[in-house]
Amino acid sequence: MLPEGWRKTTLGKCVDIKSGVAPSSLPLKRHGKYPYVKVEDMNNCSKFQKKSREYTDYDHNYIRRNSVIFPKRGAAIVNNKVRISINEIHLDSNMMALQPNSETTSDFLYYLITFCGLFKIADTSTIPQINNKHILPYSILLPPLPEQKKIAAILSTWDRAIEGTEKLLANSQQQKKALMQQLLTGKKRLPGFTGEWKKKTLSNVCQIKTGKKDVNEGCENGEYPFFTCAKQHTFSENYSYDCEAILIAGNGEVGKTHYYNGKFEAYQRTYILSDFTNISVFFLLHFIEFFLPLDISKEKQHGAMPYIKLGTLKDFSVVTPPIPEQRAIATVLTTADEEIASLESDLSRLRQEKKALMQQLLTGKRRVTVD
Repeated sequence: MLPEGWRKTTLGKCVDIKSGVAPSSLPLKRHGKYPYVKVEDMNNCSKFQKKSREYTDYDHNYIRRNSVIFPKRGAAIVNNKVRISINEIHLDSNMMALQPNSETTSDFLYYLITFCGLFKIADTSTIPQINNKHILPYSILLPPLPEQKKIAAILSTWDRAIEGTEKLLANSQQQKKALMQQLLTGKKRLPGFTGEWKKKTLSNVCQIKTGKKDVNEGCENGEYPFFTCAKQHTFSENYSYDCEAILIAGNGEVGKTHYYNGKFEAYQRTYILSDFTNISVFFLLHFIEFFLPLDISKEKQHGAMPYIKLGTLKDFSVVTPPIPEQRAIATVLTTADEEIASLESDLSRLRQEKKALMQQLLTGKRRVTVD
């Protein structure tokens, strides 16, 4: 049922469509009057497109400010990259712009297209692509302009909260990285600790083995965690291990680490560190999280295969202070992890709330009061 005051129309009746041009057709330079926006430039912002890597002073056929821009072909369509141009701009030939007419506002149009999804508008039978023939007949529900503005203002509030939380999260992650750099190398000592640091190999401080199961062991409704080489563990109906362990992905998400204490199952290319000797498990966890990716990066630069060999782990160097300092360092870094986890939870909640609001506001299921 059509919400009162809303009308059914097509996207083509609400916008003017403009496509980008090939870079060879414009005089481009590092600085200039108009940004020349390519798909990859959209990675540098989340909503408002302000900058690009190349510019032009060409004063004709530019895209008006407050146009909604997006890719017209390729995987970026599936990723639903949509932005609003803050300035007059020129676009690359792989992009297009919708310039709102008197029927709608740029903010509302941005949220509407983001909600609908570029991939639903596009032809995805082969390589995803969007052309005028897809835009012109696309059916939409349009509220009156005052309601469009109010809906966009509400959703913008959530965007600001999300952006603020993203910045806090990025700051916390950077602060933790700096702490790890200082505390795990001894460059900064915690108050009250002066003992000598000692260099060992990983095989000196724990037992290292691999799991035995293949991916078919996974069971969505299983009782026990099943650690594979993915970012998140799955589940299994069985367990082969019952211990405190650090688990390291040997391929896939190479070097990804997990801590677990209890009954679990492990994939055949997942390394299991257990039976720890003269070391704080959580200090070792943080040490591996910080230094192992650096070693893996060096191997990749030398063209090595992206996987971890058992010998590499056994010979992995671990530099440790006395146990009390290890525990104190682990406590500081674990507190930083908890702060990051809390912000990640806040960010996930805000995104889910925004998604639910879009579902209600952009379909008219929930109406807003217009002043």
